[in-house]
Amino acid sequence: MKRFHWVRLYLLLLVIVLFAAAVISCVYGCFAVYRETAIRHGLARSRQGIYVAGEALEERLLQIAKTAGYGQYDVVMDLAHADDEGLSERELEELFRTGYEEDVRAEIEKDGSICDGFNTFLENAGLYNVTVAPNARTIMEAETGGDSLIIRNVTIADAATGSYSETFDFRIMIPDAVFHAGSDELFDYCMVSGKGIYITGMTSSVIGDIFAGQHSPEECREAEIVYGETGTYGGLNILSTQLGIRADTIVSMGDINLNGSFVVFAANNEKLDCYTQRLNEIEGFSKKTSYTMEGSLNTVHAAGNNPAAYSEAVKLMDISLSRLNEIPIYYDSDNDGGYEGRYRKLISDTDVEIRTDYTGIVATPANVIIDNDVNFEGLILCGDRIYAMGNNNIVANAAVARDVIASESGDKYGIRISDYIGGMKIPGLTEPERYIVTTSNDQGDML
Repeated sequence: MKRFHWVRLYLLLLVIVLFAAAVISCVYGCFAVYRETAIRHGLARSRQGIYVAGEALEERLLQIAKTAGYGQYDVVMDLAHADDEGLSERELEELFRTGYEEDVRAEIEKDGSICDGFNTFLENAGLYNVTVAPNARTIMEAETGGDSLIIRNVTIADAATGSYSETFDFRIMIPDAVFHAGSDELFDYCMVSGKGIYITGMTSSVIGDIFAGQHSPEECREAEIVYGETGTYGGLNILSTQLGIRADTIVSMGDINLNGSFVVFAANNEKLDCYTQRLNEIEGFSKKTSYTMEGSLNTVHAAGNNPAAYSEAVKLMDISLSRLNEIPIYYDSDNDGGYEGRYRKLISDTDVEIRTDYTGIVATPANVIIDNDVNFEGLILCGDRIYAMGNNNIVANAAVARDVIASESGDKYGIRISDYIGGMKIPGLTEPERYIVTTSNDQGDML
């Protein structure tokens, strides 16, 4: 009996121990679950706080970007209007980009650094649960050759524990600013011809860029045979002439044929780049042919694989010439008593003959003939050929071309030459579809 009593006590003690172990295990399990749940909830709160902070910073950067864009546009446009020197569109765009970056940077760093400025904003917005951690790698830089500013390595952390953080890049897109009406790239040219340029007779000069297209052998005209075209047709053809050309870009999609002529090719502003399939020196009836070229002569190929600058010029002219065939009538502003522009504009659905000195723009899908002893300043844009008959001075003038296009901005002009020239721009500021693009460096996703 006594022995049985001890057995019962032993079993009772064992049950108590097992029960206690089960209780302890259960309590520990519940604590672990609670702890894991608390960690997950805390992590979710941290992530949510960082997400909200990221969105708030996006909104702040959007305000800064818009303010800088419109403010800087007004500054540069005032400069463009007051400028007597005639700054080009490229120069004005560069001034805008530089000023835009300076304004954005100054606003972001006005509290000392990017991180300090962001923290001041988050505090003012009532977001005390997050902070932008100091980071020597947090920088703002302009994308090389691109259209944006990038703020790199912005680390947003949980302010309470610092146990969770994410690092972001903020890309601020630069808006598209246009200051001059038209297209300064096109207005650097004095002659643009879809099927070739033919210059002859006495002494002439050309100042400005030149584009001479090409045509098929079947389109060769009897009057052009004497220029010496062989193999390819169109391009730049010079016959029995003393000619000086000052240009930065000469594009001849056909050959350049020099027949019984002396030609000087020189740079207009910086450096001359001449693109052609071949440059042919052809001896005239009683005149020798020679030329000098102060620049680069670049060979192009009909099959492609050509320099980027050549391809860009061809693309520009494809766009510029694309609407000439839509010209429905003949219109000359000299015959329009209501025309108030300073310079002449002429559009025609048939050939144009320029018989007297001309300052302005000519546009036609047909031919343009420049008579003897005529001086031309501005832009000739034609879908067929240009013939210069001798003793001509042909000069590009971007300011003249801009003025003609700008004069058409009012509603009172029924005939607009800009309607028939592809790629014409209207002054103004165009906002990007999305000003701020935010990327997480940790997860690679967007806020």
